[in-house]
This record gives sequence, structure tokens and C-alpha cells, in this order.
Amino acid sequence: MKHLKLLIVLLLPLFTGAQSIKGFIYDNEAPIIGAKIINRTQNILSYSDDKGVFQIEAQANDVLVINSYFHSQKFISINASHFEEDMVIELKKITNELDPVEVNQIKEKMFDSIGLSTNTAKQGQIAFKKRTFGSGENLQPTLDLIAVAKLIGNLFKKKKSEPDVVYLAPEDFIILFETNTYFNQKYLTIQLDIPKPYQQLFFDYCSAQQLNATILKKENEFMLVDALLTHSEAFKKILEAHTKN
Repeated sequence: MKHLKLLIVLLLPLFTGAQSIKGFIYDNEAPIIGAKIINRTQNILSYSDDKGVFQIEAQANDVLVINSYFHSQKFISINASHFEEDMVIELKKITNELDPVEVNQIKEKMFDSIGLSTNTAKQGQIAFKKRTFGSGENLQPTLDLIAVAKLIGNLFKKKKSEPDVVYLAPEDFIILFETNTYFNQKYLTIQLDIPKPYQQLFFDYCSAQQLNATILKKENEFMLVDALLTHSEAFKKILEAHTKN
């Protein structure tokens, strides 16, 4: 009987359907860094890494939403084949407000069809580097992730860039909070009260505010603190407004 119980425990994960999907996201120019991969069915959020590679938990019949602020959104319905091969997903750059949302079943290109160094798309060939902030987290089931992402995307579109001004990108915030002794994970979670699963979304939101990159200079530290406090409060109100009762 003990052996039977042990066998059941070992085999249980196989019957629950919990699996991971890996893939690569790119456009016609380069891999897409920081694209959001949302498992709409399970409300799981992940991001593509610095090589455009992602990994996310999914089951058959789940729906993934691939979202990048400067690309058309894509929906993918998961089936058995997605667990056998690493996915390769091409997103179309947005050229105007009328670019359509693309609905896709299983038309992704094979991994070796875009001239990358690997020769096969068999599961496990793509090396995924998990992001430090908010990757693969199962978020509140009541939070409307897609609505939050759309709102932040609209902020990017409304802002007009000034010539010769360098603005902070989400990756700049990641580097800051990974390397700075003061602005770190503790500062995010305690001072700003941003839970870990939402930190990458917070960086996206801050980037949409078009903060001048000079704010990272040592002499502008108080300005940075003020900006982070201000935008963290606004961001938390957005999360609250898009949480279903």
C-alpha cells in the first residue's frame, strides 16, 4: 500500500496537466525584449528575456495573449503540439491605430526557419533566462491583466517624444533595481509597496511616463525618489480599478 501511495504522488503531476511552454518572439527586425505573455485562462504573466525567449505555465485549451506595446496583439489557443516544440512567434509592428489584432491558432514558424543558430525546435533547445522581476507569476484571478496592459500601452501612444531626449525604458528600471544598493527589491516591496508579481508592470508604467534618463544621475536621486513614489501610488490605483469584485 505504501508503494502504491508513493506511485500516486509521483504520477499526480502528470495528470494535473501543469506544463511549461517555451518560445521565441520577434518582429521583422529583431527579437522582442520584454513582451508580455499572458495566460488568460489561468491569469499567469511572463515576459520575454533579453533574447526574446519566454517560458510560461499552460495547459491544453488555455489561451495565451502575446502583448508588446509597439506591436499588434496576438492570441494563441494552446494544443498538444505546443508542448512538443518550442514556439516561434512573429509580431507585427504597429504602424497606425488601425492595425488589426491577429488571432492565431498554430501558424507559428519553426524555430530554424528564421536563420537562428539552433537547428531544431524540439522542446528544450531554447535557453530561457528567467527575468528577475515578475516572470511566470500566477497573479490575482480577479485582476484584468489585459485591461491593465492596454491602459499602459495607450499611455505610450499618447506621449509625444521630444527630440534629443533619452527616456527611461523598462530595462533601465530593471538594471537600476538589480544593481543599486538603495533602489532594490526591498525598496520596491516595502517603500513603494509593489508586490513582486507586479513589479515588471510597474516598470512598464513608469517607462510610459517618459522620465528623462538624467534622473538616474546621483545628483537627481531625490527627484527619482519623488517620481517613484508618485507613480507607484498611481499604479496601485490602476491595479485597484481593474480588479474585479
